[in-house]
Amino acid sequence: MAAAVRLRQRNLMDRLLNWYIDTVRSHFALHGLPAIKNPNVPGILSDLISVGNVLKRVLATLCDAWHHYMFPISFIYADNSNKDDMLARIRFRHSLTAMIDIALSDHEFQLMAHMLVEHHLTACGKHEENQMVDDRDEAQRLAFLAEIRQQIDVLQVQDRMERIVAEVYHKFIPRYISRQYARIWEQEQRAEPLMVELKNLIYGPITRCVSVLIRRDELLESRLYELVTECLVKLGIEEMFDIVIYFPDSIPALGYLKMCLKTQEHRAQLVTEFQNACHARLLHCGANTSDIISFYMSTIRAFKLLEPRGVLLDKVSRSIRRYLRDREDTVKCIVNGMLEVEDANTGDLSELGKELASSSGTQSADAVDDNGYSDMNWVPDPIDAAPDFRNKRSSDFIGSLLSLYDNKEVFVKEIVVVLANRLLDLKNYEIDREMMHLELLKLLFGESDLHNCDVMVKDILESKRVDSNIHDPTTVAPGTYPVAGIVHASMLSKLFWPAFRDEDLALPHVIEEQLNRYSAKFSILKSARKLTWLKRLGSVDVTLELEDRTLDFTVSPDRASMIYLFQERSTYTLTELSARLNLDEITTRRALGFWIKNDVLKEDESCNDKFILLERAEESKKKVLLDDAAESSVQTTEEKATEEMRIYWSYVNGMLTNIPALPIDRIQSFLKMLIPKEVGYSRNVDELRDFLTVMVAEEKLEYVSGSYRLKR
Repeated sequence: MAAAVRLRQRNLMDRLLNWYIDTVRSHFALHGLPAIKNPNVPGILSDLISVGNVLKRVLATLCDAWHHYMFPISFIYADNSNKDDMLARIRFRHSLTAMIDIALSDHEFQLMAHMLVEHHLTACGKHEENQMVDDRDEAQRLAFLAEIRQQIDVLQVQDRMERIVAEVYHKFIPRYISRQYARIWEQEQRAEPLMVELKNLIYGPITRCVSVLIRRDELLESRLYELVTECLVKLGIEEMFDIVIYFPDSIPALGYLKMCLKTQEHRAQLVTEFQNACHARLLHCGANTSDIISFYMSTIRAFKLLEPRGVLLDKVSRSIRRYLRDREDTVKCIVNGMLEVEDANTGDLSELGKELASSSGTQSADAVDDNGYSDMNWVPDPIDAAPDFRNKRSSDFIGSLLSLYDNKEVFVKEIVVVLANRLLDLKNYEIDREMMHLELLKLLFGESDLHNCDVMVKDILESKRVDSNIHDPTTVAPGTYPVAGIVHASMLSKLFWPAFRDEDLALPHVIEEQLNRYSAKFSILKSARKLTWLKRLGSVDVTLELEDRTLDFTVSPDRASMIYLFQERSTYTLTELSARLNLDEITTRRALGFWIKNDVLKEDESCNDKFILLERAEESKKKVLLDDAAESSVQTTEEKATEEMRIYWSYVNGMLTNIPALPIDRIQSFLKMLIPKEVGYSRNVDELRDFLTVMVAEEKLEYVSGSYRLKR
């Protein structure tokens, strides 16, 4: 009987609780929600103080409702020792919390709460993002936030406030990091190192601000700082291309990135983003090869500082190395850089010359310890290393560039050409600089490969001695004439020098006479030997005395011979100049372009291809005929390869006579089968393609639909 009474009482109390919950919900919908609505919210968003007051009023209203609705429950179900009373209180509290949580999910409340939290975080970071000034100091701000926290605790909606704080913090920190530290890499621009500054910010005012609003635990500070490091990593990854460009000024940024770059995901993202930036901003036809090489060297330095093992460098540099291999002038740029040759076409890579002087002898082009057997501090490669990863020396730029190609022969050939041009351009036979570079290159490539260079240097030294004897007045033989002091020559051993341009330039008769005297004197000093003059090689110091000015130039023999003709008369046509100088039209136009550019000649406006000497300077419209850059005296490696391929032209001609059109692969196959062994054919398809392209330019062949045929 007593049990039945208790059951009825319990059912009655459950029905009473259900009725009260429904009544509270209806009452809150009719009276509570309208009370916390503010129709003027859009108008107060520009006033931070008003936003804070409205937010406090809303929470205060909800707290009053909480106490009002909870009072009957705490009176009716007051027995803490009764399990049913405790469950009833918990059930009602959950229902009331759910109603308040729904009320707080209103868009206007969310907007005000986000705005208030963001303002206080911004104040902690000493940056007013929306430029809204609030003159409360930190103590006042914390006191204000403490009042908000008390109301949140009463309403038991801490989870919603934690979500709001987390959302604002995750938006604020990336924006703050980006605005405060983006592209600020120099440590001198910061009052203190970036990581220390951020730690002081996170563990100081931001932690105090956040811990007032949400429940603080032992992991709060580490979680806040973890997001900061994540943002720094993302910023560093986005800026890595620019960091490499501005290296070494950007070294502090690499230090910060190294401290934060911990996970494999970050490393993979860095590689991907950097490679994408390289393809978009560097690895295209609009970039100079010298700029790409300079960027590659900065990449080596930067990534070795970021990750000394070199795994990241190996990954990001593969696309750069692949692109450099495909560039036609890569070898020329590297050799010019090592020999410190100033060339407008290849850019300035003199840093390679300094690197050659500082590192030669420590490692040759053939000796690289990839296995690390001699390294007592060896450790296994990182887990993300490629299967063919090989660690290189930290600053071996030249070794990295030389390893672009499978063999060093391509570099040796270019070194011979560049050194020959350097030696031929010398005055007064001063070759100390060239000898120094040659000795450094021997340490890198070996003496046997640079034997021709040794002979070229010895030729210049011997030429200095012979030239001195030829101009010695005490050695003039009876019946001969002395050689004028204006003529100096270099005697070259033809077999050891690269091929020269063999055009027979017609020099002025006074110069021809001096050259003949020079040859006669040489034959006396070196019996049974004679000189063959390469008249287009060398340089001439020219002084032009015009009516109103005197001009000094150092020019090539063809340019000097051309301007010498204008002593006879002041007007020449292009055809006349080509015939008198024994030059082709292209070379003649190039020489004319030089004198027109320097206001010595001008083209007659009334007659094409007719040129007039300007005795008096005048304002004239300069017509560009051809690029007037000085032409190299020595054949380039490409030109030499083309000349050597000409011995196979008769085979190609006969082949295409019998078969009207052939693709390059079949031409290559036929050449390998048909050319006798004593002649020999060991060229690859790329060399054959270059030769056939020259034949097309000379109008001996046509290229139609992927096949070559004889020009009709």
